Amino acid sequence: MLGDAVEPVLRERPTMEHVLLLLFLATGSYMYIGARDFSAAAAEFPQVMAGMTAILSFLILVRNYLNVVIPVLAVVFGGYALYTGGVEFLADEGGFVRLAIGAGLVLAVVAFRTQLVDVSKSFIAEPMQVLGEDDLIGDDAPDDDAENDDGAVDDDAGVDDETESDSGAMYVYDIDDPKGPVVTGALCLGYMVLTFAIGMLYATPVFVAAWALWARMDFPRGAALTGLGLLCSYLFYDVIQSDISEGWLTDWQPTPPDVLYAEYVNPLVQPVLRLLDRYVFLPIIDLLPFAGILL
Repeated sequence: MLGDAVEPVLRERPTMEHVLLLLFLATGSYMYIGARDFSAAAAEFPQVMAGMTAILSFLILVRNYLNVVIPVLAVVFGGYALYTGGVEFLADEGGFVRLAIGAGLVLAVVAFRTQLVDVSKSFIAEPMQVLGEDDLIGDDAPDDDAENDDGAVDDDAGVDDETESDSGAMYVYDIDDPKGPVVTGALCLGYMVLTFAIGMLYATPVFVAAWALWARMDFPRGAALTGLGLLCSYLFYDVIQSDISEGWLTDWQPTPPDVLYAEYVNPLVQPVLRLLDRYVFLPIIDLLPFAGILL
């Protein structure tokens, strides 16, 4: 019943993908608003990432209305950038970048609206890429193609087998299968809960590792992806906001990686480095003037 009511609005058959996109939209909006509690410098990065998540989720949800939505959003964001940039410029606080971005967006809508919409469609994804031709409202396949489709069953099966064999054992699911979106949504909710419990610093690599295990990713790739997640969260912790290492609800702060390194790793590494300096690097440095004379 609900799906029948939503289908004319979306102009496509609602699936679990739309539920997941709504979850991303709500999460991104919540994180954007929640980042206002940070200082101005610390709030900039999480607000940019959360804002991009919310905007892209919204654009994919309304992908059948991009001809209208893209120009409207471009004008709204362009006008906002012009306004805030003008205020900063009049207050002698810069604002040139925002003025340039705002003017560029407005100019793109006025002079290159068709190209802007086409580029946005290719970037966000055509509905055919997600749902297929049979899922679009009003796109009934001609009767003449039925025989061709029946005759191509074997070829399609062979292509599907090749696709599955090339997927590297990654989890793939049909658009109507709720397992993929449900698990991904559950992981995202778990990530949020874990962030409030132990902080984003360690919740990020745990989330990445959990997703890699669920996707049956091979160990080297999963470990590399988890390490990249830890590196990104640590850079955010070290450069922008150190409070992400603390659980916002529990006030519990696990020991950060730099402290762990100083207490446990550095005492083991320093003797090795001293040996390398004495027996490897210093002899090489001593040989450099002699090598220069020979040359």
